[in-house]
Amino acid sequence: MKKCFRILALVLVLASLLTVGAAAAPVPGEGLAVFEDVADMTTHTFTDLSSYHWAYSGIEVSYNKGVLLGYQDGTFRPENTVTWAQAIVIAARIHAAYFGNALDTTVRNGDYWYSPYYRYCAARNMIPSACPKGVYLDGVIINRYNLAYIFSRTIGAEDMPAISDRAITDISKIPSQYLSSVKTLYAAGILNGWSDYSFGGDRLTTRAQIAMIISRLLLPAERVGHDSKANADMAAFQSSLENDSVAVQIGSRYYCLYRSYESESDLRYGLYLTDGKDLTRTLYTADPGQYLNNISLYNGKVYFCCGNTGSAKGSLLCYDPSSGRVSTVYSGYIVEAYCFYNGGLYALAYTNYAEDVSGYRYAFGKIVNGGFNAFYSDFTYAEVMNFEPYGWNGKIYFKLSETMTVKNGDGTSEVSVDKLHAYDIARGELEKIADYNINTSFFDGHVMYFLAYDADGNYDLNLYAVSVQAPGAVKTVGEFPKTTNVRYRSLYKNGDTFYCLSSFNRNLYSMDSTGNTRLALICGGVYDSACFTDDKMILIPNTLATSNPNELKVYNAGSLSSRALYGDWIGLSVYYEGARFVPEEGKSVFVSDESVSTVSSLSITVPKAFSRGDDFIVQAKYRNDFSTGIKLRSYIVKVYLDNELVAYDFNRMVGMEMKSGDIQTFTFVIAGADVLRDFEVADGRISVEIVPTYEVIPEQTEQTNK
Repeated sequence: MKKCFRILALVLVLASLLTVGAAAAPVPGEGLAVFEDVADMTTHTFTDLSSYHWAYSGIEVSYNKGVLLGYQDGTFRPENTVTWAQAIVIAARIHAAYFGNALDTTVRNGDYWYSPYYRYCAARNMIPSACPKGVYLDGVIINRYNLAYIFSRTIGAEDMPAISDRAITDISKIPSQYLSSVKTLYAAGILNGWSDYSFGGDRLTTRAQIAMIISRLLLPAERVGHDSKANADMAAFQSSLENDSVAVQIGSRYYCLYRSYESESDLRYGLYLTDGKDLTRTLYTADPGQYLNNISLYNGKVYFCCGNTGSAKGSLLCYDPSSGRVSTVYSGYIVEAYCFYNGGLYALAYTNYAEDVSGYRYAFGKIVNGGFNAFYSDFTYAEVMNFEPYGWNGKIYFKLSETMTVKNGDGTSEVSVDKLHAYDIARGELEKIADYNINTSFFDGHVMYFLAYDADGNYDLNLYAVSVQAPGAVKTVGEFPKTTNVRYRSLYKNGDTFYCLSSFNRNLYSMDSTGNTRLALICGGVYDSACFTDDKMILIPNTLATSNPNELKVYNAGSLSSRALYGDWIGLSVYYEGARFVPEEGKSVFVSDESVSTVSSLSITVPKAFSRGDDFIVQAKYRNDFSTGIKLRSYIVKVYLDNELVAYDFNRMVGMEMKSGDIQTFTFVIAGADVLRDFEVADGRISVEIVPTYEVIPEQTEQTNK
């Protein structure tokens, strides 16, 4: 009987993404797939509507699905209030489409234009008793109480699961006949109230506001979720955790994971503190053979993982900024991924080391009082390679990988795709939530954003969004450029902007909330992931290797400008003090015992400069000949061939200090993308110039008390 019009996303829109078994139980949100797009609103559709309007996304959804249209003069009039007649017509359209009912719009003698819709809603008990009788309903404005009553009855309860535990602050004032309707729409995230989270039932509704209600009804990903048990600290950089999280921010201070050379052969990971200006401090240094990763925040403290190379031994550590101490939260297995939810700490542990990855084993469980309690064990590496736990509404969500067979020109091949799963904390059960073929994703509140594979194993260009509690309905946010249809994609969000890092073609693309995309950054190297803090974006190569010629780079998150090298930014010196590089053929093409610095009192000699692959590497020795200390601020390295500039590199540095007479060694790597043009190096034809900037540190004079 129900939903006989389901054409639907499972058959048409989602056929390339989602495979559902024939006997599978209905998925929450699945019934909403009847609402297909029948129009395509653009920024030019309405003369009085800007894409910057707060309700633009809701108006777009409502218009595209044919539920809420504009006026004949080409306006939308978002601030006009909604009448009883308009609300009843909209509700009838939604209800009829959702339940697959015929909607007779025949106007009889004596009817108003909205009368057929009124009859439809009245026959299904959708009209509240407060509806004016015997008046022209298109001339009477409807309040929020009655709007909630009508719209709470437009779709089935199974497609309005609770995604918000937000309290209604004026609930005691809501009349009993409306209470159930208001609670339903609040819990489902369809109504969110005012700034104080009151319902304000006597208030009137504008066309912009009802457009948002419609969009949330039809697309669960648009709904406003709230879970008071979720870890709010991690929300802003959840997308970073899905990939490589190397830095977090508290106020104006950054806590950074990094590895550098203590000596030529001594490589150490550490936790560092910086403000990106003058403050630089080592907070923790790992032992030889240990590595650090997965940095996050919880309750104002910094958490990170420590692992031992060549074994399954590891720990989860915590740095408390208030005490300045590092403590051990858990020691035993390597913690590969973790999350905090409702005061609990859930983790994926690496439980068995083997010489080959096929022998690796993992367990998912909870860390309690320093011990690990496994819920599910014996996961393989192939299953959990993109596992990142995330807590929401009583469940821990994560992805488990499966193998999908696809067709190609040579027959068939196999690709690994991720499927959304969840662990129900109360029931202690693991379940598959949705069968989308996920390529890369991250969680944001109750929404999972993802890129996908189609049924043939191709990289889908669309950015999709689903509510994890109503995953049967999918929203297409927009489409990334065709150049992202390649391997090694990762997905991020910072503020209201989405980013796709396409490692294979070395570009970062952005997408705004309306689905418009652009090339945001040419990376200048092969970067596999990125990390966002509040105001910084960090590009991360395939490892944190200090000798990687691409290096970690830091940008302003908003403008993606002002590039600095991550090491400089932390205060560890550019390309690592003491880092060692060897020419491919063991031959240097430039050596200078004379200073190549543009500053006479800051001598810079070049013991060695050479090419390696696509990169040009300059080893430099700085000597501070000033009578006082200085802080290095930036550098420019210029490489000339036959006196013609052929390579150029500029980076900013945190305020690294050099005392008078100090000597520091730096290794500058000019990545291939930074070279101005291709050139062949030869003895006697290369010259180097380095332009440093610095600040003089005033001498401290002894003060005499008077």
